[in-house]
Amino acid sequence: MPGSSSSWGIFLSYRREDVTPYARLLQYLLGERIPDARVFMDLDSIEAGLDFAEVIREAVESCAVLVALIGQQWATLADEEGRRRLDDPDDFVRFEVKTALERDVRVVPVLVDGAKPLRREQLPVELHKLARLNAFELSSGRYQYDADRLVDLIQRVMAAAPGTVRQSPPVSDSAARTVPRAHRVRPDGNVLAEAAKDGPEPVRGARAARLIADAERTAQSITDEYSKASALTSVARVLAAADPDRAARLVADAERTAQSITIKLSKASALTSVARVLAAADPDRAARLVADAERTAQSITDEYSKALALTSVAKALAATDPDRAERIGRSITDKFSNVSALTSVARVLAAADPDRAARLVADAERIARSITDKLSNVLALTSVARVLAAADPDRAARLVADADRTAQAITDKYRNILALCDVAETLAATHPDRAARLIADAERTAQSITDEYSKASALRHVAKALAAADPDRAERIAQSITDKGRKASALGEVAKALAAADPDRAERIARSISDEFSKAWALVQIANV
Repeated sequence: MPGSSSSWGIFLSYRREDVTPYARLLQYLLGERIPDARVFMDLDSIEAGLDFAEVIREAVESCAVLVALIGQQWATLADEEGRRRLDDPDDFVRFEVKTALERDVRVVPVLVDGAKPLRREQLPVELHKLARLNAFELSSGRYQYDADRLVDLIQRVMAAAPGTVRQSPPVSDSAARTVPRAHRVRPDGNVLAEAAKDGPEPVRGARAARLIADAERTAQSITDEYSKASALTSVARVLAAADPDRAARLVADAERTAQSITIKLSKASALTSVARVLAAADPDRAARLVADAERTAQSITDEYSKALALTSVAKALAATDPDRAERIGRSITDKFSNVSALTSVARVLAAADPDRAARLVADAERIARSITDKLSNVLALTSVARVLAAADPDRAARLVADADRTAQAITDKYRNILALCDVAETLAATHPDRAARLIADAERTAQSITDEYSKASALRHVAKALAAADPDRAERIAQSITDKGRKASALGEVAKALAAADPDRAERIARSISDEFSKAWALVQIANV
């Protein structure tokens, strides 16, 4: 309802047949620029048994803004019987916009790639107001410029929304595709805030126990289900050897939380995270959770989101059922996710079945080289190189050199920074001087970005890449970041890097973090060390 105290959501309304690529790109950009916000989209895949009107109503009411992406076919697309969809009162897009207008949620019409402004006579009566709203233009020819301006507008709207708070709204957002800030899934399928190690580490000493207790309290206080489930599994992982009973209780809490998640991609990722913690202690239960995650992933209709979910399933299965993991990996249509899944299986098989691992790596390299998007190509090549580093360092070096050349050719500043930082992290152990130069290039580019939000996101990547080699400089960069969410994430990486050499300083940094998930994650990393 208007004036809700939890208006920290963004609703992307669009027709799949019309502007899907633009919606996906905008979703990604919003995740980078406004990481604390929930982004709702694709509510046309609402699970059976749920009232679509109620689900959409709750999602829209939790948002400060609805972005109506209007392509050239938005008003004219017809159903199988030839009737215009917009004339159907149950049409999802019509209902989404109608609900926002009725609830006084700010509606921003966005004319995509040459679409004409809507006229009243094109619209049902309940949408007439949409024709009066000033429309924004988003074109392929100047996409980055237009998209940046659109996100700036959305940020201003959200900042001015009454009662806006930085926490996830308690809504039944069935099938809404939102990825909480601390747990966005990377293109390679990894959960960004997942603990660095999969295996349990013993908790030693009173200080570690105190850190774990604080991390557990913080994790239990998180309201977002996905973030809470992942935070609890991180704490359980580090407790598994020293206090298995307590770890089991945390895993049970994480499992209950994961099972209650209605967003399919988030649920699949959370279930696999819990399963990986359970794999050693309760392999049967872990297998059931992975099976649930796979069923959830297979039911996702959007191919990209499905690829991400299946990648997390393949990674969870790699150690216990590599045959099935490989089958799932090879079934993934998104090339980047395909590479990520195959390299994960290869990494696990490297010692037990090196010939098979080599074949998987060769297939992954072939797929990586076929990727035309430059940033994805860089990330895929470095992913393969990291798997090859021990067995075939010369080949790995060639892959990284190719990735480096491609990264240098990326003209978009933000994507260039992401690529340079990824190559630098891959080179850090073998070529620290080259890695340092790449990070310096990335930092100079980041400092030249005029938009504060884009700059903050870029500097977060620089701080992360620099944390292990130069934590002092990384901390200075992190402290300079103006966006609270990105600052918290960067400081968490610095705390982790300092944990072994300077635990006192690492703990001080971790406790200074305002974001609950980032704080819990950092405390767990320090305790683990």
